[in-house]
Amino acid sequence: MPKRIFFLFILTSSFALNAQTFTDIKAGLTGVSESANCWIDYNEDGLPDIFVTGDFYSGNAHGIHTKLYRNQKNDHFTEVSTNVVNVFRGDLDWADYNLDGITDLFMIGETSTGLKIARLYKNNRTSSFQSVPLNIPGVRDGSVEWGDYDGDGDQDLLITGESDKGPITKIYRNDRNDQFSALQTEFPQVSFGMARFADFDLDGDLDVVISGNVSNGLVATELFRNNKGHFERVNFGFIGLKLSDIAWGDYDNDGDLDMAINGETQQGRVETQLFNNQNNQYFIPIFPGFISVRSGSLDWGDMDHDGDLDLLLTGESTLGPVSKVYRNDRNDNFTDMNADIIGLHMSDGHWADYDNDGDLDVLVSGMSKSFQFIARVYRYDPVKTDTVRDRSDDDIWSNTVVVQELAVKTHFYVYASCYADLDGDGNKEYHAFFSPIRKPKVQYEMEGKFNRIIRRDYPLWYEFDQGNIISNGFYLEQKAIESKNIAIKEYQSKGFEVHELNW
Repeated sequence: MPKRIFFLFILTSSFALNAQTFTDIKAGLTGVSESANCWIDYNEDGLPDIFVTGDFYSGNAHGIHTKLYRNQKNDHFTEVSTNVVNVFRGDLDWADYNLDGITDLFMIGETSTGLKIARLYKNNRTSSFQSVPLNIPGVRDGSVEWGDYDGDGDQDLLITGESDKGPITKIYRNDRNDQFSALQTEFPQVSFGMARFADFDLDGDLDVVISGNVSNGLVATELFRNNKGHFERVNFGFIGLKLSDIAWGDYDNDGDLDMAINGETQQGRVETQLFNNQNNQYFIPIFPGFISVRSGSLDWGDMDHDGDLDLLLTGESTLGPVSKVYRNDRNDNFTDMNADIIGLHMSDGHWADYDNDGDLDVLVSGMSKSFQFIARVYRYDPVKTDTVRDRSDDDIWSNTVVVQELAVKTHFYVYASCYADLDGDGNKEYHAFFSPIRKPKVQYEMEGKFNRIIRRDYPLWYEFDQGNIISNGFYLEQKAIESKNIAIKEYQSKGFEVHELNW
């Protein structure tokens, strides 16, 4: 979940040397393997709740659970009874598919009777979800994600997995009134893998990346560009992976989406790779030293609210199950935080600020090295010591002011600040750029528009000193207005020239 933080870039300042810890809060969650989990504020009380699926053994008895836990504040979570089907070997995602202002649930997986399911649940802000009948085949060992691929204002479905008739990869167009239509594509049909939406080329529509076991027995990772609703294969030479996960994020703050991926190759080699997006034209591999895993997860998040994305990774390495947090130190460098998070495989892991203290905490589930079934919440507890050092005139420093986060955000603005010769007169000045407040339809929509306008109106953008794009989201429009006004006044008080970008 994105953080609500604004950044002031000034000539000299203090910096923080961080000693970070992750504390198991003993949340009392039922441990599961072959799992999927997520944070979701299902009851819209401003606190991220927990949803987790998977299987476990108690003695010789095999159990399968789908569990919802309500956030009760102060590190307490309470299990809430639901009518959602129990599954494992599945995946889930939330979005407001029917435009009623409430996030709804779609899930795939296998039940205790061996039935493969693909099921939509309408949320009414309680734990009693309404099952919506759909003509979508059930799958296991795959993925599901919501995204508005056709830009018509509603959320469509991207699904992969093993159906009763073999592997599938499908987009189901949301035709509204609880109706979905399968889109005809040339996607590879995969299972034991992943498909994800992302606007990698910043043209305003969602593209698709797919990895996994293909129906012909081979392993693939392929990227498809969305050309007005038609998907065209783009050959970037990604290595084929199965038992995979994929996470998109702008880790280098250059305005486009980069890709992290892990999994197993056709030859059985385990990989975790990071690909840097080069101006939306091609990708180059980066070698930050991530441990290679399969049957795990990847999730980007700004853990320490320093303005760049850090990486949470779980899965099975050649040394056994691992759970890693990699701090982004910029310039393609990452540091293993040696976080005291239990190593897991057949696992899932995600960031969220469940306690609203301004930094990101961790939810993980899966199987440990000692074959324990695990589902745990780790609270992030940064310990900061401020020091000061001299800087040259060309350096830009960042101070962070944390604004309390709300779990559901609909009104966004984005901004960037820099120290640059904006008009080409040979003199550098301080500048801050602000977007209007909007309700984006898809993730990164605001950043993409902001980036295109910056490039169009300010040709010297590429010479900016540390110009980073930051996104702020709020549930209430008035709160977004107040936050933006505060940020503008703070920049102006430091001598920045403020520029308003409009669209």
